[in-house]
Amino acid sequence: MHISPAQNTVLDPQTDPAPRTALLLDFDGTLVDITRTPDSVDVSRELVAVITSASERLAGRVAIVSGRSIAQLEALWPGSLPDMVMAGSHGQELKVEGTVDSPVHTDVFARLAAAASGHFADDGGIVIEEKTFGLGVHYRLAPALRETVQAWVAAMADAHDLFVQQGDMVFELRPRGADKGDAVRAIMALDRFEGSRPLYIGDDLTDIPAFQAVQAMGGAAISVGPRTADHSDEQLTDVRAVLTRIGEIGA
Repeated sequence: MHISPAQNTVLDPQTDPAPRTALLLDFDGTLVDITRTPDSVDVSRELVAVITSASERLAGRVAIVSGRSIAQLEALWPGSLPDMVMAGSHGQELKVEGTVDSPVHTDVFARLAAAASGHFADDGGIVIEEKTFGLGVHYRLAPALRETVQAWVAAMADAHDLFVQQGDMVFELRPRGADKGDAVRAIMALDRFEGSRPLYIGDDLTDIPAFQAVQAMGGAAISVGPRTADHSDEQLTDVRAVLTRIGEIGA
């Protein structure tokens, strides 16, 4: 595990009746709608304005926690948010004050991407997403191939000692170790987040460890859609509702 998790700190409402808020946000399915392919998502001007305003209200206590790599997130985000804290690759990477802390780069995922492209060359609809520290095999455009994709990913995980992360119409290969819960703990240990109450908003199975982490700290988990509702304290319907909810969150 690359990011060392901090000790859980439970915020006691009796001794701290109004702790400052920290806002931690998943990306896909939470801030942007899920699209047919991973590279076709749209980061709107409205989203940028909502996040910028929230960061100002919360004195910078806003972070994005994503399965995407930091490089992918920065490429999708229009303009620059140098002060934005970002955790990428399911907690393998952490960007603070413009500096990215990450594991030593490996070419295993490039090699697996090439292998996946060859293996699924005759199967229309399979989308291969190479990440800095992961590989996603999406079957959203070919749902009938779910078991075929799962079998191939499982075989590659065994061969390369990797972890299989199931997501929304995707199976992802990633290094064993850190998850979004570890990312939350690392973020909440940063100076600007210290002593605050975390709110985490996410939509997918990968967000459940993050939900559990913020709940253990006395914070709240907010689910988007039904997939993670049973693990959350509050439910929102869609990305539009998320943007509205963020606008309601004060310091």
